[in-house]
Amino acid sequence: MLTPCCWYAAATLRKGGEMGDPWTSGYLFAIAFVLALLEVQIEGPDGWAVRLPTWRFAHPRLLALTNGKPITGYHLCMNALLLLLVHMQAVRTPWSWKAEGELLSLYLLLAVFWDFLWFVINPHYGLARFRPGQVWWCRRWLLGLPVDYWTGLVVSLGLGLACDRVLGLGRWSLTLGVLSGLTLVTAAAIRRK
Repeated sequence: MLTPCCWYAAATLRKGGEMGDPWTSGYLFAIAFVLALLEVQIEGPDGWAVRLPTWRFAHPRLLALTNGKPITGYHLCMNALLLLLVHMQAVRTPWSWKAEGELLSLYLLLAVFWDFLWFVINPHYGLARFRPGQVWWCRRWLLGLPVDYWTGLVVSLGLGLACDRVLGLGRWSLTLGVLSGLTLVTAAAIRRK
């Protein structure tokens, strides 16, 4: 199911669709939602692949860069798979910096919302436990969110602006708005006491 989803987003961008298209944004949300569901099924109550049979690399210098998260084989493979799927259309069409920047910008938005939706969907967490001290793999927080989310959003915005300085902010903001709106609706629908 991931292949058609990622192919659609990549094909839309390469055929003239752009970041900020509400349909592409909605489809990106669907990908994030399905990925969050899949990861809840894989990880259950144990976030950051803590109980999965995967390798971990946790050098102190690396932990300083990753907000305290070890690099795991599971996460490395999952993200590599998604990057490959998002770029699948690139092997069929001419490559451009603009399309590449937009794909990477969308990928970073996908990563932020996919991760947050894991908390929204996971019955062992929910929004009540989405805070400092409850999520060991997110050690630094800013304005109620892990620093990783802010980093992903800022880099995504930077890529969006680099691709189109005139309309980039509007397109990126529309994509962010659609993802945020659908996430809020999902959180309200799944709300736990």
